[in-house]
Amino acid sequence: MIGKTSIGRSFKGCCGYNMEKVEKGKGEVILSQGVRDYEQKAMVADFVRQAQLNPDLSRSVWHTAISFDPQDEVRVRANPQLIQSVASDYLKGMGLDQSQYAVIEHRDTGHSHFHIIANRVANDGQTISDSHNFSRSEHLLRQIEQKYALTPMMEQTQRKSLENLPERDRSRIEIRDQVRESLSRSTNGEDLRQQLSQQGIRILINRDSAGQPRGVTFERTIQDEQGEAVTHAFKGSKLHQSLGIHQISQQLTLNQQQRERLAQQEAHKLAQEQRTAQKQSSLDNEEKTPEIKPKRGQGRSR
Repeated sequence: MIGKTSIGRSFKGCCGYNMEKVEKGKGEVILSQGVRDYEQKAMVADFVRQAQLNPDLSRSVWHTAISFDPQDEVRVRANPQLIQSVASDYLKGMGLDQSQYAVIEHRDTGHSHFHIIANRVANDGQTISDSHNFSRSEHLLRQIEQKYALTPMMEQTQRKSLENLPERDRSRIEIRDQVRESLSRSTNGEDLRQQLSQQGIRILINRDSAGQPRGVTFERTIQDEQGEAVTHAFKGSKLHQSLGIHQISQQLTLNQQQRERLAQQEAHKLAQEQRTAQKQSSLDNEEKTPEIKPKRGQGRSR
C-alpha cells in the first residue's frame, strides 16, 4: 500500500473534494466517528466546532490517502470488509481514533483507494501529533500489509528516491519494473496481459496497415495529488531494450519451453519415485509372506 499524508488548515476544502465524489456516486463513506457523514456542510461544521477546542492549533486537518497494490485488487473487490479493517488499524496506529474522522472510499479509478479526514484536535481538546508522520505511517503500513497478507511495496529507501522524480518519470520506472517482473512469470500473451491488468497496466498492440504487430505500448492510469486521473503511456522499447514486441515474444517462448522442461523433469522424477515405491512394496510383501510348514501327522507316508 501507498500512503500520502498532508496536514492542512481547511476542513471545507478537504471535505468538499472527498464528499463531492460521494455525491456523484463515485465514492462512499465507509467509517466515521463524531461527525455527520451524510452531508458535506454538516461534516465540515462538526470538524470546525471541535477544532475550536484548541484555537492555538492552526493546522488541524489530517488527510491521508491510502492506495492498495494493483496485485491485491481482485481480493479487495471481493472482500469490502478488508478496506474497513485496514482503515481501522491505520486510524488506531496513528492515534487518530481518539478524535473525529471520516473514511471515504473513492471508486473513480481502476484501483482501490480510500481517504481519511481526521481532526488533529482530539475529543479531549489535546493535539494529535503529526511529528514524523511519514516514517510512522510507512512503518504502520508495512505491519498492516503483513497482518492481512497484502502485497508489500518497495523498500522505503527506494520509494523515497522515486518520489524525488517527476511524476511521469517515476511512473515510467514503476511500469518498467512491473512489466519485467510479470514477463518473467508469463508463458503467453494472455498470461502477461492478465498479470499486468491486476497491476493496473494495460497492453496496447500497435499494428501496421496489414494488421501485423509492429510494436507494443504499456499504459497506466493513476491519481495525482489533486485526485485527478492521469494516464501515462510508454512504448515497450522505450521502457527497456528487452521490452520491444519481438523481444517479449521471444521471452514468452523461452518461458514456455522452460516450463515444459521442468514439467517433463517433474514427471520423470515422479515416475521414478513410483517405480521405487512399487519395488519396495513388492519386497515388503515377500518378507511378510509366512513360510508354509506341513502340519504334524500330515506328512507323506512311506
